[in-house]
Amino acid sequence: MKREDARTLLRSLEETEGEARLKLALLGGWTLVLWGGLWALGSFLLAWNEEAGGRFWTVAGPLGGLLSFYLGARQGVSVKTFLGLQTFFFWVLLTLFALLHWLFLLPPTDLRGESFLVSLVAFAYAYLGTLWRIPGMAWAGLGLFALDLLLYRAFPDLFHPGMGAVGLLALVYGGVLLWRWTR
Repeated sequence: MKREDARTLLRSLEETEGEARLKLALLGGWTLVLWGGLWALGSFLLAWNEEAGGRFWTVAGPLGGLLSFYLGARQGVSVKTFLGLQTFFFWVLLTLFALLHWLFLLPPTDLRGESFLVSLVAFAYAYLGTLWRIPGMAWAGLGLFALDLLLYRAFPDLFHPGMGAVGLLALVYGGVLLWRWTR
């Protein structure tokens, strides 16, 4: 085998491995579709009418958390690696923390609480990108944190529309991944 052919084959294997890690880390793309849709709808509702958005999140937040738990449990059954279990337990702990924070301790009734939850999600994606060695996912988490900080501090009136746009991007990206991985 020629050295050039070996390098091409190695590059192809590395790309396949990276795509497999991304697929596992994102639970096959369903997490982005679920939370992208919820996030977009909830954020646009909050921009349009805070009362309607608040009612939506009262129901959608816990239901989305339960669906995330189901997706993670399904992944944990099919992916019995240490890294898969680490990811599952990380999301379980993060979801429990968010639900306890949201429902009992400090419900995000203002922009500060919402920004905190967005920062929590950004941290999760940056951490999982590092854990799974997916630089794009780590950068997406850092980018989300930077956008959250920018909108919260400099443009608070654009926070909800901006987060709605982020949700739409996540929904579309998750849909593209699902289409690509299932065709």
